[in-house]
Amino acid sequence: MRRSIKILAENLENCPYTSATTTAPPRRFSEIPGPREIPVIGNSRNLKYAIGTDAETIENYNKHLEEMYNKYGKIVKENLGFGRKYVVHVFDPADAQTVFAADGKTPFIVPLQETTQKYREMKGMNPGLGNLNGPEWYRLRSSIQHAMMRPQSVQTYLPFSQKVSDDLVRHVAEEQIRFGNANMQKVAGRWSLESAGQILFEKSLESLGNRSEWADGLIELNKKIFQLSAKMRLGLPIFRLFSTPSWRKMVKLEDEFYAEVDRLMDDALDNLKISESDSQNMRFASYLINRKELNRRDVKVILLSMFSDGLSTTAPMLIYNLYNIATHPEALRKIQEEIKEDPTSSKLPYLRACIKETFRMFPIGTEVSRITQKDLTLSGYLIPAGTAVDINTNILMRNMVLFSDSPHEFKPERWLEKSKSVHPFAFLPFGFGPRMCAGRRFAEQDLLTSLAKLCANFDIRHRGEPITQIYETLLLPRGNCEFEFKKL
Repeated sequence: MRRSIKILAENLENCPYTSATTTAPPRRFSEIPGPREIPVIGNSRNLKYAIGTDAETIENYNKHLEEMYNKYGKIVKENLGFGRKYVVHVFDPADAQTVFAADGKTPFIVPLQETTQKYREMKGMNPGLGNLNGPEWYRLRSSIQHAMMRPQSVQTYLPFSQKVSDDLVRHVAEEQIRFGNANMQKVAGRWSLESAGQILFEKSLESLGNRSEWADGLIELNKKIFQLSAKMRLGLPIFRLFSTPSWRKMVKLEDEFYAEVDRLMDDALDNLKISESDSQNMRFASYLINRKELNRRDVKVILLSMFSDGLSTTAPMLIYNLYNIATHPEALRKIQEEIKEDPTSSKLPYLRACIKETFRMFPIGTEVSRITQKDLTLSGYLIPAGTAVDINTNILMRNMVLFSDSPHEFKPERWLEKSKSVHPFAFLPFGFGPRMCAGRRFAEQDLLTSLAKLCANFDIRHRGEPITQIYETLLLPRGNCEFEFKKL
């Protein structure tokens, strides 16, 4: 991590987008532009969300962020209303750099799913990695850093990733024969579950086999949780004070989801043993139970966090990658040629560029959040300590200034042209710093392995309604997710 930050700092010295240092006194927080404020409510958009009569508005929250950027510029102050204070939206990579530079050892965040945090605390559970701040977050995160973030550690899981990829190829072929196409909304979820089983629970869940219906049920539960979480996040937050119908529905969904995952965790942990062997060669759950500083409760909350986060993010990214590849036949041909040249290679630079470009075009989240721990100056304005700041990466990664070469077009070549300079804080699909996505390297390895196997075995086509994105806490696929896989 230290070496990466040092290299990044050296690159920034010559980056054309880095803001020049200024000695001018910062302007007041109250002067930051933003939507007109309405007492108590915050702004008119909040009223639509709170009444709950305009679901389309909630689903298009990502477009609302783009509208604010176009109207107010690279920094926007938004009153969230109903006692939720302000959030400052940042659309400038130089400001993102300033925010991350002030992170310290334990960056503070606003939980992505307040409802999940509330549910787990109500049940006496640890809130989880994505909902914790401070020393407790640091304790749990430090315990998995070695196993999750080092390339050589992740490489040991490659045989399991390849096995899941082979199962995916077989499953897709069966779906194609049975239905005339493959519904990747379902198939990608099953694939994600199977990958999670191999990594987290050290066994096959048969998600791509005999237990596909069970997998579909768990995937649907998770989807409903994220849909309802988005509505409760942006709506009137009465659930903080009273047991509303929405909150009771959320508790029921979380109960059902957790009961299933809890069985998986207990089955896995009951079959694992404390070992004196070298932890370097242990798989993930075994590694955790052999960490003396972790008890069973700690291990389960880490597994739960990794499982639910992975299910919600890697499956959509497989769909987005397939969509870009299927709708750009020339890209598919280049990938197939690259694989033919060296079938055993894991380098595959063009496929890696396609994956990177898909992360840029279809970001899975709307923001990387922080709560400032000291006063900062962003875009010339004073941001007091304790302010929620959203670095809106979905806007940054499609910015006309930062990506002047057709930012709305799929162009993997942009990542292969070394002469082109992109601000290092303009492309942050996994966040940055101590709170970077813990499962990043697993996700990248699974995507690369499975996409390579699919492209090597099939001619892939997508027909019908284009795939776009809808806001459901994360940015999830909307449109026709059925693909045709023609065996080569």
